[in-house]
Amino acid sequence: MYRKFVLMVSTLAFCLTMSVPSFGNEPAAGPGPAPAKPMACPVRPCGAPEGLKPVAINLLLKYQEINVLSELTGLTQENVKQLLISSPPPAILEAYGIPFENFRSAMDKQNMKLIKQAQIAGTISKQQEDEIRKRMALKTFRPDPMGDPEKR
Repeated sequence: MYRKFVLMVSTLAFCLTMSVPSFGNEPAAGPGPAPAKPMACPVRPCGAPEGLKPVAINLLLKYQEINVLSELTGLTQENVKQLLISSPPPAILEAYGIPFENFRSAMDKQNMKLIKQAQIAGTISKQQEDEIRKRMALKTFRPDPMGDPEKR
């Protein structure tokens, strides 16, 4: 019994002496790693993190586009999603004989709904809503991506 105890203690002592250098008792050679800078979240003036805002806006625009195309063509939203994989909205509108101006006005109407909802929810003030509406009304010239058929 005493022999087992001595054997276990000596084995443990040997293992400890062999493992001490692996724990880094010696200082590291060279200048060492640079001190870490504190991480700061890049924030835009409006408060949304820099990486998320464009993604959120693009996602909103994508689904708004799907909803409007679905309404104009009479297709289901799933069918419109499948069509958008292979062709842009102007091509879909042209295939269904829908003028691009109808699409543009429907998108503007959806934007106005979203602006009103944001004002009601308190995300933007009434003054901001009026300013956005004024800016949207000033957009008189926007080129038609499908081209003017009269100029062809």
